[in-house]
Amino acid sequence: MSALDQASVGTAWHPQISGGIRDSHRPQNGVSAVIAQTSTCRVDIMRRLVVRAGGDEVVISHISRSRTGHGLTEPQAKKTGYAVCVHLDELASYDVWRDEKHSADLALPAGTVHISDMRHSWLADIQGTFQVLNFYIPQSALDEFAEGQDLRRAEALHCPMDERRTDPVVMNVAMALLPALMRPEQANRVFLDHTWRALTAHLVRAYGSDDARPQAARGGLAPWQERRAKELLLANLDGNVTLPELAQACRLSCSHFSQAFRQTVGCPPHQWLLSQKIERSKELILNSDQPLSEIALATGFADQSHFTRVFSRLVKKSPAAWGRAQER
Repeated sequence: MSALDQASVGTAWHPQISGGIRDSHRPQNGVSAVIAQTSTCRVDIMRRLVVRAGGDEVVISHISRSRTGHGLTEPQAKKTGYAVCVHLDELASYDVWRDEKHSADLALPAGTVHISDMRHSWLADIQGTFQVLNFYIPQSALDEFAEGQDLRRAEALHCPMDERRTDPVVMNVAMALLPALMRPEQANRVFLDHTWRALTAHLVRAYGSDDARPQAARGGLAPWQERRAKELLLANLDGNVTLPELAQACRLSCSHFSQAFRQTVGCPPHQWLLSQKIERSKELILNSDQPLSEIALATGFADQSHFTRVFSRLVKKSPAAWGRAQER
């Protein structure tokens, strides 16, 4: 099953997080799903992040049900966009109808990726257990990408359910986003912006029409552009800056900026920012008497637990252990 809480987009309760990222864990009635309509009382997990994409919204959701027998769902309103579904577990028993015509009932192994065109109506009878991570990408996001690449508008993405495709790129993006869905207060805008835009580029490349494929990457950033981008990132250690803001400051499109930054610096903006946060935290550990809780906040982490987890993953030691090792 491919699922997305679209009924609540722009209307239901969401806490605002990092100036444009939103999540929802509160139970709601009539929760829409990409190929179906369900509600949070019928699933075990319903997590969601909503990211502004121009005048529309990209929605990322994680939904699972460990019990069989979800049953027949309700149809939902059509939308101009695409739902990309990644099956994290096998979906063994289901039926799907598109525009009232039976579309698929083959078992979908874990790792299967498919794309639903939401200009059609969808209905599902879901009997098996499932765990999915989904992306709703509006047509406007594809159009923005095409404009930035000087490409013809991507009229369609083709990856039907019955082909049971696997896509390591999409799967890796999904797995990278699971921690952000579990801890939305620790997700930053530049990371989510980079992730959904990189996913969009891959989808157009892999599943778009031939005349909508991205061209080869252009040159890197000019020195003044690199300097300006890094200044903006360092001024927003909490990640509360978006790729469009960075690109605008460098007078580039988002897609060109992302490619140029990686080509010049060697990594995406969010990874460079994370490395700078860790280096700044090391300086404070060595040269100040601040407790780790204050260092965490001063370097843009949500709290000490978030700081310790990221520091330990990248440095292979906890902040406290690293500090003690430097004193020897």
